[in-house]
Amino acid sequence: MLRIAGSALAVIGSVGFAWSLCRESARRLFLLKQLRSMLESLQYYIAYQKATIPEALRKLAQKEESPWKSAFEEIYERIYEKGENFPPVWRACFGMALEKEPLSGEEKELLLDFPSNLGFMEENAQARALDELLREISLHIRELEEEKRSKNKMIMSFGMAAGVLLSILLL
Repeated sequence: MLRIAGSALAVIGSVGFAWSLCRESARRLFLLKQLRSMLESLQYYIAYQKATIPEALRKLAQKEESPWKSAFEEIYERIYEKGENFPPVWRACFGMALEKEPLSGEEKELLLDFPSNLGFMEENAQARALDELLREISLHIRELEEEKRSKNKMIMSFGMAAGVLLSILLL
């Protein structure tokens, strides 16, 4: 009886592990879509409301409940109140916020290098510079959506197969 219970728990555990891998992929896709939305809003604030980037980040922090809200507020405070330079502040604050997220290293680096592409351009040029970042993120989203369809089925199948194999070995 204990062997059967152990076998059932082995199957459940391996399926649960496979499910957690699929959830991480879904979380990554959700974060990328949220980042794209945030960047589109940032582009709107810069191009149409003529806000500076830190002001636009503050407006985003007030408007949205995102995992990066505190990072945006800190960036605004450090730039306007302490007079620090934008690129290192962005890298430090947003880098810490992205540290916990399941994004790939390439995606994190793409976001952290964002201020280096802006320089001292006028607002329309800064908004156009955001277009490149938006295109890259949209490309990552498309790739992840295509990959997710086939990969999730495969991961769940391997998880179930590993659980069944493990339960056979335990019996």
